[in-house]
Amino acid sequence: MAKNPVEVWLWLLLVMQPFNRKTNYILSQCGGDAAEACRNIRDGKYDFLSDAEKKNAESVHMKDVRELADTCAAKNVRIITLDDEEYPALLRGIENPPIVLFCAGSLAGLDRTITLSAVGARNVSDYGINVTHRIIEPLSRLGIAIISGMAVGTDAEVHKACLDGHGRTIGVLGCGILVNYPAENAQLKHDIIANGGAIISELLPYSRSFANYFNIRNRIISGLSMGTLVIEAGEKSGALLTANHAAEQEREVFCVPPHDLFSSRFNGVVPLLRGEAIPVYNFTDIVNAYSQYFSNENYVGDYTAEVEKTQHELKEPRKPREKSKQSEGMSEKRKTQLSEELLSSLEPQEAAVLRLLEKSPAKIDELIEKSETDYNSLVEIFTNLEIAGYVERGQDGTYSIV
Repeated sequence: MAKNPVEVWLWLLLVMQPFNRKTNYILSQCGGDAAEACRNIRDGKYDFLSDAEKKNAESVHMKDVRELADTCAAKNVRIITLDDEEYPALLRGIENPPIVLFCAGSLAGLDRTITLSAVGARNVSDYGINVTHRIIEPLSRLGIAIISGMAVGTDAEVHKACLDGHGRTIGVLGCGILVNYPAENAQLKHDIIANGGAIISELLPYSRSFANYFNIRNRIISGLSMGTLVIEAGEKSGALLTANHAAEQEREVFCVPPHDLFSSRFNGVVPLLRGEAIPVYNFTDIVNAYSQYFSNENYVGDYTAEVEKTQHELKEPRKPREKSKQSEGMSEKRKTQLSEELLSSLEPQEAAVLRLLEKSPAKIDELIEKSETDYNSLVEIFTNLEIAGYVERGQDGTYSIV
């Protein structure tokens, strides 16, 4: 066999092909030694190999391995093997981890970073886009690395929101790393890498996507992450498959509550919320879930002064204000600040509702007449304002400015 350990892993990959459970079983029998696994396969010690795998063991030569390695080198694609220090520890710990990751960019330091995957519908709604940016962008500012699947729709919005927050994001492809799919995300891939993130795939570099692979791929998205956030999902959404992988991998599942309980766009979200998924009304819900890691010296991020300030402010969950003259004075000061700095950046109806709440807290029913807005529209407005952290709902249904 080759002296180069990477070439050993590539031979094993070419013979057994990607995401083959037999490969990791063989490695487990060899104590993780890829060279021993290759020798045993080549010497015919495993009766359970298919005819195609046995044929590959005879036909794959080192020139094939070197051609693959040379192609990757020429295209600036890095080869990260299962025993590489850069291989993410969380991913290594899942069932049937990829034995090789083809990577554009870098995964270095990912083990010392809080990681969250975010997934949703391909045909994402305006609500889904709004939620994605209002949750993911501030999380990325805190140094949380965001993982998604590089598909059109929610995935693309997740990556864009992370870049808007000057954060690090990892795209897990459903095709080979040298295949331009989806074509409209070509510039997005470039931006992700340029911003310190990475694009990865376990498939051979020129492999085309195929329908049955996406669920297999999703185990990597959840496997790289401490938790998975489902933003929007229909009854048969692939996002639910990622959430299932996360649950099986004993990772946390987060879920954005539906914008409309009767919309088919959210049929897949409701069962998650009835289960053990953690509802997310604001990005601070995720921050609070991982608050212990922010004070752990083993976890670091490339923070700007603004990020460090935001992290400090959001480290503790918000507490209800006391009904005292002092707190009322502080509240009025906060309202004035919101009015001056934020209202102009909101949608007109959102700004109008905030102006009404500046005068006094109110319930939705009380605001219908004052705002001349219908019930469904007000529900949407309050959902957006809650997610953005501008208002909070009391136990009696009264909304007030935070």
